[in-house]
Amino acid sequence: MRTAYIKIRRALAVSLAGFFALGGCVSQQGYETVRPSRGAVEYRVEDTGCAAYRDNYTIVPTVSGRVISCAFQEGDTVEEGQVLYVIDSSALEDQIAQARLSLQSAEAAAAQSAAACEDLTVRSYAAGTVTELNVHEGDFVSAGTPVAQVVDSSAFTLTVPFATADAAALLPGSSAVISFPAQPETLSGTLVRVYDTPTAFPGGREGVYVEFSLSNPGALSSGALATASVGAAACMQPAPLSNATQQAIYAAQSGQVISLPIQTGSAVVQGQAVMTLKNDSLTNAAENAALAQKAAAVSLEQLEAKLPDYTILSPAAGSILTRSVKQGDLAAPGSPMAVLAQPDTLCIQTDIDELYIHRLWPGQQAEISFTTDQGEQRTYTASVSRIDEAGITAGGVTEYTVELELDSRDGLRAGMNVAVSILTERREDCLRLPEQAVQGNAVQVLRSGGAVETAVKTGLSGGGYVEILEGLNESDEVILP
Repeated sequence: MRTAYIKIRRALAVSLAGFFALGGCVSQQGYETVRPSRGAVEYRVEDTGCAAYRDNYTIVPTVSGRVISCAFQEGDTVEEGQVLYVIDSSALEDQIAQARLSLQSAEAAAAQSAAACEDLTVRSYAAGTVTELNVHEGDFVSAGTPVAQVVDSSAFTLTVPFATADAAALLPGSSAVISFPAQPETLSGTLVRVYDTPTAFPGGREGVYVEFSLSNPGALSSGALATASVGAAACMQPAPLSNATQQAIYAAQSGQVISLPIQTGSAVVQGQAVMTLKNDSLTNAAENAALAQKAAAVSLEQLEAKLPDYTILSPAAGSILTRSVKQGDLAAPGSPMAVLAQPDTLCIQTDIDELYIHRLWPGQQAEISFTTDQGEQRTYTASVSRIDEAGITAGGVTEYTVELELDSRDGLRAGMNVAVSILTERREDCLRLPEQAVQGNAVQVLRSGGAVETAVKTGLSGGGYVEILEGLNESDEVILP
């Protein structure tokens, strides 16, 4: 708001200085007269105004807390983005730390629930053929229930004992010859593992078990007896062949069987889904855990988003007009802390009476002036930049705020009271008379030694002159009252 001051309102600037020189004023027969002259007539709306900053920035916090840093004073010049205030955020940081822990807990619970739901799809642990199926579609099973037996008979393992001395020289990956006591044929095998612990055998013998792998040519079956030899070293006794894969599939969760895409004799590969269970409790728990995780993440995000609010930055480059909060004070949401203004937004604001506001519009030229304490008259050029649409009524008079853009601001400060003169209309080379010589639409003309009232048609008036459109010429002598 503009600083209060005593206003001197004048609708028109009236100055008669120079009338006598310009209008040819003479004194005849006791009358003081003036002849119409040629010149400019202009209309000005004049008033007082005040220098003010347009669109000040009021620094208002959105959070509460004690101010722990304030590194500026009133009158300081600051840059855009410069730190103005730092408010204590330790309470918020504690909330953020707690929210992070809550999110971690929610993430773990969601992962656990999701993994439980994953277990509702039962998968084969190995490749092979289903040799046994223990459940049917629609059955209710509990965790740990055997679902199926998978056997891979395309490969076998053979574990046989070797003398301790011979076993010490064997290495994994060595080639082996697999023999069958009941058959003359032999097969090639690969040494897979040499056991660490020796085993005692009848007759006081000691040996070490060695495991071999071999492919099934098609005629072998699990349980057939076989021996193995690696180079000159032979096993101590035969042992039965075992299928390379012979594994039971178990349900990891309880539920109703809603899908069972295998049957006895089906071939499966590792990781293939062999059964799907329905368990609404697990599914609902997983959904709720996912929602809880999302809520915890949103809560943390919201708290972290508040953290920058505790560091208040300058919204623009400018000067600090006022500072109402300093270091150590308490900041409250919505309570102003400081006011910032940009120097290039210094303008003149004046309140114009409703009688004259219709004569103003943006772009009109104006003059601003004030007198220094040394009596120096300073004048500035300006232009109308904005006119408020809504007026303010007081004492039965409505006034409208008019804003003037200055061409120069040197020497002006916010709050200064100035004189405002806005040029609204100007006509050049007019036939004109001093304002005081015209009474309504008539003048007194000196003719034949006497005063004769003469009707005239007037035009623009202002600046102490009235434009004469009809009724007079430059040779007429008009009597001044």
